[in-house]
Amino acid sequence: MRRVFLFNPENDIALGTGLERITPPRQAALLHKAGAMLPFWLGESGDYVVVGEEEFAGAERWREEVAEILGVDGPRQVASLRGMDDVGLSPWGWSRDAVCQFEKLGAVSRMLEEKRGGMDVRRDLSHRKSALRFLEIWETEVGKLPFTLPVQAFCPDDVKSFVEANGRCMVKSPWSSSGRGVFPVDASTLEASLPRIEGLMKRQGSVMLEPLLPKLQDFAMLFNYNGGESRFEGYSMFFNSTDTNYGGNYIGSDDMILARLEEWVSRREVEAVREKVEEILPFVLGGGYEGPLGIDMMVCGDESETPWIAPCVEINLRYTMGFVARGVWRKLGREGRMSISPAGGDWASVIREGERPVRLAPLNDWFDFMFHPYA
Repeated sequence: MRRVFLFNPENDIALGTGLERITPPRQAALLHKAGAMLPFWLGESGDYVVVGEEEFAGAERWREEVAEILGVDGPRQVASLRGMDDVGLSPWGWSRDAVCQFEKLGAVSRMLEEKRGGMDVRRDLSHRKSALRFLEIWETEVGKLPFTLPVQAFCPDDVKSFVEANGRCMVKSPWSSSGRGVFPVDASTLEASLPRIEGLMKRQGSVMLEPLLPKLQDFAMLFNYNGGESRFEGYSMFFNSTDTNYGGNYIGSDDMILARLEEWVSRREVEAVREKVEEILPFVLGGGYEGPLGIDMMVCGDESETPWIAPCVEINLRYTMGFVARGVWRKLGREGRMSISPAGGDWASVIREGERPVRLAPLNDWFDFMFHPYA
């Protein structure tokens, strides 16, 4: 079945509100417009990607350049779904807001009834407490982890107690993405941070608190999950532009990523974690979720200890930029680095071969999505 992709990176914000329709913050709305064609790297020829009418002509030109210069084919842009009743709907992530966006585009209502009916369960599973549930099962089934487990805090006193016991920690809103809604706090900054923390509690019911881990490298495992069974899709290795905000991904094969991780841990260790993840996921998700997911992990350690893997930092029940990175590798077959940055970088405005960067989405005024191939 042909698929229709929708890039809705504001979806975690929508899940946090639980509303039928949201007005996303300006930056999220601009990211949605600028990155509308990113799912091109997820799909195949015959699939479709939703773009706005204002961006339609630019998306068409960009797609023609990709085909002509790079020899790469993929989904076609579409601004309406009216009359399309034989397609599967594949948003970046599902929420009530995503359902409303598809309805506005003219999607057949029967295609959305099931998604709307299971939204409460999906929203609950997308809460960051699912990562805590995963770690609790890990400690029961696999063994004690070398760090204090996260806690779900419902009042400021819970936060104060956690900081007193653990020192500097990370505060995370239950629903957020790309490092937004995530910030450090310690005894010296707690009082100043309490209004922000109380605001999150008021809007989303609680916050998650995690000890600050001695991170050496971020990476992730990507899956497709259906009916209690997971299918491994590949590894993802990524980096941040700040302490908490996503910056980009490394592009390459699973073998390349495993080789990079071997600077700290063996392939056997990584693959053993993967096996355990596949065993634990059904106990966390049950039959309440169907679709792509990414589990963020870390290699951790300091000079006094052997590096170790934190097996679950977050569970993202949606597509992630790691899936886009896998698609870029699959279509271009070249190692490199993928980055997202504010528009205005010193890049060519068209796609070029060789060592020049490749623009992964049409040129726009807000964000640059670039692939930088290694020489």
